[in-house]
Amino acid sequence: MKIETYELTDKEATLAQCAGINFEYFYEETGYSNCDGDSYFLCFTLREALETTDFDKHQIAGLISSLDQKGVLYIEYRHPDGSEGPDLYYLSEDFINAVARKNIAEGKGRYCFA
Repeated sequence: MKIETYELTDKEATLAQCAGINFEYFYEETGYSNCDGDSYFLCFTLREALETTDFDKHQIAGLISSLDQKGVLYIEYRHPDGSEGPDLYYLSEDFINAVARKNIAEGKGRYCFA
């Protein structure tokens, strides 16, 4: 999948849309303001990735690393003792805006709560 300067493999695209994330929901170049800023539609945890894809933990780790290197993900690391909950893997605002521009150009995209 190619979105502007971002080139994603099928597996990377699958992981980038796991849990509640759906690229159709990015219809304005407003970054995290898409989906009213609801993180459910903008990020995922390792547990959510395991529950919503067919990838194992090691595959997910490799895909997260690749997406991070490509600038698709922003990782919010939490305290290792778990007191702050799990690490969060957000789509980057630049990537969200690239997806939005693609959706706008193709006449796609919709509000997530519609």
